[in-house]
Amino acid sequence: MPHFLHNPFNFDSLRNRILLLVVLALLPPLALTTVSAMRERRHAISVAESDLQRLTGLAAASEARSIEGVRQFLVALSDVPDVMREAPACRAMLQTMLKKNAGYINLGVLDVDGSLRCSAQPAPLPREPGARSVLPARLEAGKFAISDYAVAEGTRKHAVNATYPITDDDNRVIAVLVAVLDLAALDQFATDIEFPPNAVMVTTDGHGTVIGRRPNPDAWIGRHAEQKLLDLMLKVRFGTAEITGADGIARLHAFAQVGNTDVSNYTVSIGMPTADIVASANRNQATELLALLLTALLALVTTWFVARFTILNRLHTLLMATRQIAAGELGTRTNMDYGREEISELARAFDRMAASLQRSAAERDDALAHLFAEKERAQVTLASIGDGVIATDAAGCVTYLNPLAETLTGWRSADAAGHTLAEVFRVIDGSTREPIQNLIDRAIDPLVTDALGHDSLLIGRDGNEYAIEDSAAPIRDRAGQLLGAVVVFHDVSDSRILARQLSHQASHDPLTGLVNRREFERRLQQILEHSTTQQRQHALLFLDLDRFKVVNDTCGHHAGDELLRQITAMLQPLLRDSDTLARVGGDEFAALLENCTPKSAARIADKLCKTVSTFRFTWQEQVFPIGVSIGLVNFSNADMPRDELISAADSACYQAKEAGRNRVYEYQRIGVASVAPDTAWRRRLEDAIAGEHFVLLSQEVRTLGVLGRPLPYQSMLLRMTDEHGAHVPPGAFLPAAERFGLMPALDRWLLHHALSAHVASLGSGHSICAVSLSGSALADPGFIDFAQALLQQFSLPAGTLCFEIAETTAIAHLASTMRFIDVFKPLGCLFALDDFGGGMSSFAYLAHLRVDFLKIDGSFIVGMLKDPIDLAKVEAINHISHAMGIRTIAKHVEDQDTIDRLRTIRVDLAQGSAIGLPVPVAPLALLADPAATATTHPRSSC
Repeated sequence: MPHFLHNPFNFDSLRNRILLLVVLALLPPLALTTVSAMRERRHAISVAESDLQRLTGLAAASEARSIEGVRQFLVALSDVPDVMREAPACRAMLQTMLKKNAGYINLGVLDVDGSLRCSAQPAPLPREPGARSVLPARLEAGKFAISDYAVAEGTRKHAVNATYPITDDDNRVIAVLVAVLDLAALDQFATDIEFPPNAVMVTTDGHGTVIGRRPNPDAWIGRHAEQKLLDLMLKVRFGTAEITGADGIARLHAFAQVGNTDVSNYTVSIGMPTADIVASANRNQATELLALLLTALLALVTTWFVARFTILNRLHTLLMATRQIAAGELGTRTNMDYGREEISELARAFDRMAASLQRSAAERDDALAHLFAEKERAQVTLASIGDGVIATDAAGCVTYLNPLAETLTGWRSADAAGHTLAEVFRVIDGSTREPIQNLIDRAIDPLVTDALGHDSLLIGRDGNEYAIEDSAAPIRDRAGQLLGAVVVFHDVSDSRILARQLSHQASHDPLTGLVNRREFERRLQQILEHSTTQQRQHALLFLDLDRFKVVNDTCGHHAGDELLRQITAMLQPLLRDSDTLARVGGDEFAALLENCTPKSAARIADKLCKTVSTFRFTWQEQVFPIGVSIGLVNFSNADMPRDELISAADSACYQAKEAGRNRVYEYQRIGVASVAPDTAWRRRLEDAIAGEHFVLLSQEVRTLGVLGRPLPYQSMLLRMTDEHGAHVPPGAFLPAAERFGLMPALDRWLLHHALSAHVASLGSGHSICAVSLSGSALADPGFIDFAQALLQQFSLPAGTLCFEIAETTAIAHLASTMRFIDVFKPLGCLFALDDFGGGMSSFAYLAHLRVDFLKIDGSFIVGMLKDPIDLAKVEAINHISHAMGIRTIAKHVEDQDTIDRLRTIRVDLAQGSAIGLPVPVAPLALLADPAATATTHPRSSC
């Protein structure tokens, strides 16, 4: 039996697996080659469309000029006196003109009744097939016209008729001058146009009959055009379309109308075979595929021999040594050079990665959310309703009801006569449902201006209820004696319903149906006022969606609105019936938990956070992970005003974002460091900026020793000090600074002081100083001038200043971020994208942001040792960043185990308490203000 039957090709062989990987690696180039060919074909078709439109327009314009020549000829001929003379003189003149003008089959003059006055040829004028005489229409038009396809009698030549009216001195049409044009002569314009090879030009009249064609005009003129082509020529009149003709050839056709509709109904089409257009692209693709095939063969052969001599022989040596040891020869050694056991390490890494990815895929499939939406629409219709009128006598008995009163009360006027007003006009109080008594007494009382009140309900005879407004007045005679009373009322049910709806809309968000900010603050104020008399425990939650801007910027506002509706539908069932959920901003929500203990509030907040973090928003085949940062404030009395309570929740929410997002941060009231009302914060911030009540902290970012040499890296942090010298956390003052537009001043302070401290430390060696920038700084044109002046003033070496920009800030201000990078990148500045990992859509923005470092979101780092999904995300971000030439920094590194794991997956740098805590930067004597020194002492930039 042949040897190869004993050793069939199988994937247990490492060599075969390596060859398979080489083949799989060639699949992406093959796909890229195919996509490139498709783009080249589309480009060729686009160019061909432009050329065909140009040629078609040129052909249509040329034929229009030919028709214009015919018109000018007839205009000139109409002025010749012999045209209206006796038939012999007219015929002689027409015969002379016919001989001088080639291309005309016949010339003639028709009377207004359609009879032939004279003709250059004895044959009758040609008629259009199947058409009635068009002479009356042309007489009525009173201008030049050209007909559809016609056949010349006698000669059987293909022709069209051109007519022009002959008028008298009073501008009345007295005859029609007719010229019969040979289509062969009319089609001569095409000979002056250079057509592409294999192109087909077709000219049709208003009924779709071919009056000109290139090539083979004799075989097509007089026939109807193909139905597909005809439909487009008659309907489109201008543009391009691909059509498969009766010959089975697909052509790209361009269309153009000959002149305007006042000149003719002709349409010109030029078509070119699609195969000819894309032939060059197909040849290029074949050449590229052949080159790729040769490359694949060379790669397979090379891999075969490389695997044999570098891997398989070493494995064989190890196997033989293992067998010898198993046979009892314990002194056997492999005698190989020692090094890292990459084969076994690679196998273990691949097994762990495959298991992690499989679990991640399973969880993702189980966690896919189903889209649902119901769009609320309310249509309020206000109807104009007439008044009902009831008249009574002095005794209070009904004497008259008008038709509307009959409809509303259910009583006919005749049946109601003699009954008391209370029997017919049954009115109750809408609030108490008690009957309103003594209607007549109240109606005739001159001191009563509103007889029935503003909340009256009319109970009809059939049981229907109507909300009414009314007025009543006594009826008196001339002597002032009381004769009776009249009650006038009208139905206001719709307006009262509308008032309730408007009240609801004024207090609710139209998108989500939740309570809006104003109504939420009103309810919170009620709770605080009630708490002054009865002590109860409550809680306030502020929720801010972490990745809403990614969805909004990537998929548009419709997707953002849908996301807010789905989040609302998901959060509402998690709260109690007594709780209030409100939308207080674009992607911000708030929840008021009445009569809720701190333990229950923490449990509810944690449930809300976990529910949102596991939710995946799907929009048009794109999946986005969504997170939420929650600030929690527990309160039990009114010693904290409403505005201060809201500011505390807002700051706690900001602190949750600063701590890594997708978490709950409980506000702790710590004396002066607690959150003050916004107005107080504004004053404190302005005083702090003016009085230098800010401190600068430095935190080490350490190289993990995987890629490149160790590089000193310091991240500068901003803190505020109170009147006692205690540090105020950023979550307490940054929200207020953003609200009152003070962030540009804080950014300038931070950059100026950071560079001053960094210049003083450069004597110890080359290091990087990292400074965070806010969205306000990126959007402020003056900040660019300020930063450039600082760089000239301090003369930092290139590569020693790094600007850190949060991912959400960069995406929200993408154009400003790119402009800022373009300005400072040539000056030697570095850039880091902070808190990266909001979603895989973030990688689409990386292609536009030329950053040097990528700081991985700390929430992934904290959970990577326990959560395989977070680990897979960190590995994916690190791998893709390295492929793009970007170094990675892990944030929130809290222990040595995390450091070791980061080294294993080859993360470049790390920052966190396990590396080093933030330390104060010693105060330094700052250099002069850069705005004043940049122009007088220019220096080289970084």
